[in-house]
Amino acid sequence: MNTSHVRRHIGRAGVGRLLIATLLFATIAGAARPARAGERLCDPSFESCRDEVLTLIGQETIGIDVAFWFMDDSRYASAIIKRWQAGVPVRVLIDPRGDVGHPLNADVRQQLQDAGIPMRVRTASGILHWKTMLFAGQNIVDFGGANYSPYEYVPVTPYVNYTDEAILFSDDPAVVNSFKTKWDDLWTDTTNYADYANITNPPVRIYPTFPIDPDLNFPPGQDYANRAVGRYNLETQQIDVLMFRITDQRHTDAMLNAVARHVPVRLITEQSEYRDPTRLWDAWNVDRLYVGGVQIRQRAHEGLNHEKAVILYSEGMTIFGSSNWTTPSANSQQEHNYFTTKTAMFQWFVDQFNRKWNNTDPAGTVETEPFVPLPPDKPAYQTPANAASVSTNTATLTWYGGPWAHNYD
Repeated sequence: MNTSHVRRHIGRAGVGRLLIATLLFATIAGAARPARAGERLCDPSFESCRDEVLTLIGQETIGIDVAFWFMDDSRYASAIIKRWQAGVPVRVLIDPRGDVGHPLNADVRQQLQDAGIPMRVRTASGILHWKTMLFAGQNIVDFGGANYSPYEYVPVTPYVNYTDEAILFSDDPAVVNSFKTKWDDLWTDTTNYADYANITNPPVRIYPTFPIDPDLNFPPGQDYANRAVGRYNLETQQIDVLMFRITDQRHTDAMLNAVARHVPVRLITEQSEYRDPTRLWDAWNVDRLYVGGVQIRQRAHEGLNHEKAVILYSEGMTIFGSSNWTTPSANSQQEHNYFTTKTAMFQWFVDQFNRKWNNTDPAGTVETEPFVPLPPDKPAYQTPANAASVSTNTATLTWYGGPWAHNYD
């Protein structure tokens, strides 16, 4: 790698600094992995996953790649900027559409821009839904469904007020190297991404091109729903699901088919999505699951159930990551998901699910409660006008069943 290559990557001046960065990056491909206990799943219902991210940022010396839907916790940005100012190259992928409902995201984005960090923006219609940091020198990648907010990586009150998530810190070379290759793919993509700030030359690849781990799933190039449904259809024992949003009926149909072939299905869902007027199909799908025999509980703790995980018992497989059960998450948004049969991960998710389903956390709090379907809104009469005189014997009475009445006459 030559000095001009590094200069295009980091977008900053200083020949001495560039030469140091060149030597550091040249060691990435052949460097031994640092000693580490192994992959770790973090559960922010009771532990701080942010502390581990900040530690990884603080000890990184080779390079940090960051991609997020939204980041409204400035602690991450401050730590990243500190490493950038210490000479560690950083790249950031963003999507300003994440500002909606998260106004501090714009402030964090401005912090990173003002620090001089190179940034590119997703311009395709499907959003950038990645939530990941890649630590090149430590050969560790952090990803999952959690955004970099104050409440998705850290509980307000353990087991009581938190966001349901599962966050993976992986040092598996197959996983880390796959993210390195996908990261370079996105960084150099001129069709779906554009330069946003602090880039003066065309973006270039930094890492060697590695094969993608077949257990990983990266929409939109790969359809998440099609792959997931294929696994559901093979299950013969039991399916457990934690899912924030459900609007793609392919998943629903597959769960109903599983119940029909006597495979029990348990679902923990999020009630704020069930009655979100901008997500009408969530209620339709959840009601269908309820009527079709899926056992359903919903969040009882304060906070939000934002997790996206499926446990397939006879296959020993866990599916988790950033994709919801929605059509955009399947084939238009930038997503990252893991279809893994690693035994330790499978057991971790089984234990987490059962704790929430059975309310057996050490604090003795109630994390979930039975789901009870809600009726439609009160119907509204429309025409003819009330008390109007009608001079015909073919008048048609019309009325509206309300936003939650999907079928009525």
